[in-house]
Amino acid sequence: MKDEISTIKGVFVFAATIIGAGILALPVAAAKTGFFPMLLLLLIVGAVSVFSALYIAETVIHTEGDHHLPSLAREHLGGFGFAVMIIGIIIYIYGALTGYLAAGGQLFYSLSNGKIPVLAGILIYFVIGSFIVHFGLKIVSRVDTYLFSAMLILIGIVIALTLPNIEIPLLLETHWRDTLNVFGVVLFAYVGHSVIPSIARGLKKHGDINRISIWGVLIPMLLYVVWCFVVMGAVPKTAGQGQPSLAGANIAGQPATIPLGLIVGGSVILLGNLFAVLSTMTSYIGFGFSLKEAYVDVAAEMHQKISPRAVTLLVVIPPLVIALFKPGAFVNALDIAGTYGGGMFVGILPVLMVLRSRKKIKTIKHMTWGGKWMPYIVLIIYVIGMCYGTIKLLF
Repeated sequence: MKDEISTIKGVFVFAATIIGAGILALPVAAAKTGFFPMLLLLLIVGAVSVFSALYIAETVIHTEGDHHLPSLAREHLGGFGFAVMIIGIIIYIYGALTGYLAAGGQLFYSLSNGKIPVLAGILIYFVIGSFIVHFGLKIVSRVDTYLFSAMLILIGIVIALTLPNIEIPLLLETHWRDTLNVFGVVLFAYVGHSVIPSIARGLKKHGDINRISIWGVLIPMLLYVVWCFVVMGAVPKTAGQGQPSLAGANIAGQPATIPLGLIVGGSVILLGNLFAVLSTMTSYIGFGFSLKEAYVDVAAEMHQKISPRAVTLLVVIPPLVIALFKPGAFVNALDIAGTYGGGMFVGILPVLMVLRSRKKIKTIKHMTWGGKWMPYIVLIIYVIGMCYGTIKLLF
């Protein structure tokens, strides 16, 4: 990223980093809860995601040198903070890659009308995505903006075609007690904070990071709300055997576009699944590159070298093994990734870093809104989500 960045570009970069394949899991994960509990959680987690971005930016502004999240954690929390940050990133990315492979298998099965088995679809998806992860960085970086624009156009068309099929009674079915069940998936869908250090360093005015953090999260939030409204208003939560439903998609590990296409029919089947393929594949490639860089950084910290082929295999093989044994793991994998990986590296650690930074500095260059108590409120929300996720996982 260049030394100087405008506010508008900062908003676009942050929003584009957030919006990805997580959107495909939101309505499916909310099969038990309903639209309004999902709406509440989208608003709450979106708000704490804004504060997480602000805390990362504040820490960057008060730290000398060119830092990314792991080195920021080392600077303010020591070796333990660095290790937890790396572990959080690894959990998040491995969960994401596993989910995308599982979704890819389901998408190939759907697009081929069942002619390509799910496991074969996973392998096809794996070969294509992993080949690009290993060889195609320059190609992907050049077309990434065009792919993102194409994804937005596709999802806009799918939403427009689905609107006439919305049934209000489907939106009114709610089960509030299950609201926290979707915390991990919602948090996963909001994670894009790895770009905040670069954006914060490139701003002329420190105060501009407030607008970037708000609008960078608000744009994905609005898209997520509209998407969940449309899908959950068109696809029943439960249905008879063999009928498409959100609960059935959750059990099978299908992205939301599959039951939506079966309900609405027509071009939505093709366009929705094409959007799903593009969004999961671009996310798979982007996360794969990020994890490769993280492993190279860890090796450098240990004064070791790791070959390009070895690091690629280290990134892509573990998710493949899990996806082949758990081909229906799409939603569950993103849930675990968001709850633990996202909860650590964009939730708990940024709060701890900004609290430590405020203790160390003498001159405040930029202070995040909310005063001294807000970091503790944000921290409590993330901790509650992780504790609930652990209870759900164990019992």
